[in-house]
Amino acid sequence: MLKNLGKRITVVNIIAIIFVVMVGGVSILFTWKILNNGELIRQESTHFSAVNKINTDSYRIVHLIHRFIIEPAHKYAAEGKARILAIDEEIKQYKAIEQHMHAVEFATHHHELVLIESLENHINILKGILPLYELYERTGRVEKEKMLSYEKNAYAIENTMNSLSKIHLIRISEWEEESMAYMRIVFLLYIGFIGIGGLSVYVGHRLILKKVVIPIKKLAVATEEFANGKLDRRVSTDSQTEVGQLYDSFNEMAERIQKNDEFLRKFNEELEIKVRERTLELQGANEELRKTQDALIRTEKIAAVGQIAAGVTHEVKNPLNSLSINTQMLLKDLAKRFGTDSPEYESATLIRYEINRINNILEEFVKFAKFPEPKFFDNDMKQVIDEVTDLLVESAKDDNVELKLTIEETIPHFKFDARQIKEVLINLCQNAIKAIKNAGTVEVQASYSGGQVLIYVKDNGQGISEKNLEKIFSPFFSTKEGGMGLGLPIVQRIIESHGGKINCTSEVGKGTTFEILLPVNKA
Repeated sequence: MLKNLGKRITVVNIIAIIFVVMVGGVSILFTWKILNNGELIRQESTHFSAVNKINTDSYRIVHLIHRFIIEPAHKYAAEGKARILAIDEEIKQYKAIEQHMHAVEFATHHHELVLIESLENHINILKGILPLYELYERTGRVEKEKMLSYEKNAYAIENTMNSLSKIHLIRISEWEEESMAYMRIVFLLYIGFIGIGGLSVYVGHRLILKKVVIPIKKLAVATEEFANGKLDRRVSTDSQTEVGQLYDSFNEMAERIQKNDEFLRKFNEELEIKVRERTLELQGANEELRKTQDALIRTEKIAAVGQIAAGVTHEVKNPLNSLSINTQMLLKDLAKRFGTDSPEYESATLIRYEINRINNILEEFVKFAKFPEPKFFDNDMKQVIDEVTDLLVESAKDDNVELKLTIEETIPHFKFDARQIKEVLINLCQNAIKAIKNAGTVEVQASYSGGQVLIYVKDNGQGISEKNLEKIFSPFFSTKEGGMGLGLPIVQRIIESHGGKINCTSEVGKGTTFEILLPVNKA
């Protein structure tokens, strides 16, 4: 019985030894596979980092294309060329590594190699932008549309790198899951073997648990948290094994992804700023369009006034001339019969005055409607302003108004119609003098800046009310008694026919300022 028991014990011991050997062998095998997976994950993490580097450079290339188009500069051209050549070299190195690693498993990694081939095609196409950068460095010319056509290749590189990133992440995830599965098996084996294996098995189990299982679980938790958006998650260990390398690779990968995320966030913020800037530009363009439409409407009105003027001239002026001639004859006859002091002569004189007033109104009307085109010749703006002030200085003194003149010597000679510009200045200066009720000052300033001659006519008169300020350039609007309201519209037409602009600012009780901007290269 004891023999049999001994045999059974021996058999059990032998079975136990075999079991221990088998469990130990299986544990060693699984542990080796876990460590091997850790090495593979480390290598794959390195490749993933390389992919992210290329992805970041592709973002930078897109950003540089945009910056170069918006603000062409040699530094952006040089950096763009360097980035494209750098990413080309990085892709070649990445391809060489991947081909070397997967030469034996070509069928398994065929899709990845196809993506790499596609990546090379896109970077080869993208290198077509290099001559455009070189063209700018040679000539300063920017081919915006051609450069924008290469933008899709940069985005294609980005999309391809995203696909490659997914492949690497899938491999890392598969090896991680495989390692976790092995660890679960090892853990179950050790739980079942704890009563048989004794202290050595227990010590081994604790060692593996401490050095392998727990670190991988920590890494798994960190990976899950990282995947859920906690990009600042990092892991630490004092292990010098592949697990320590895996931790370091994870930290490096997390650091690069976080930097890429920050870069993307800043890029999006900059993009939003650019969108707002473009929106403001569009609003400005819409405002210019509105002004152009207003100008077209005003032109159509002027054309209509021209037609009316032609009809008025034909239908009214001839009979008016006839009335004027007959009135002259009537005045001569009344002077002979009743004398120049008679009521009859005074009535006829009043008729002649009203006929002349109607004729003057008609001439102003026709002058506005049939405005002559300016005749451009080289003239001296300083001389024109001096002539106008010399002409008006005495009449200004009679109205107790001081006429001041400030002209910069830098104003060049340029082509303009001196007669029409003189008419503009006379009109504005006379209006300014009349706007001053008692004593005051009218100041004429002229300067040159940015390819434009700037002329200011300022007075410290009674000013213009806000409701009237919008109407002063409208035909037939006048606040003066007996005024036709055609002076400022004629001034505006003269300035616009010279390619310039006229603006008016005023404050009631403080005065009015007219600003004239004339381009020197209009004609």
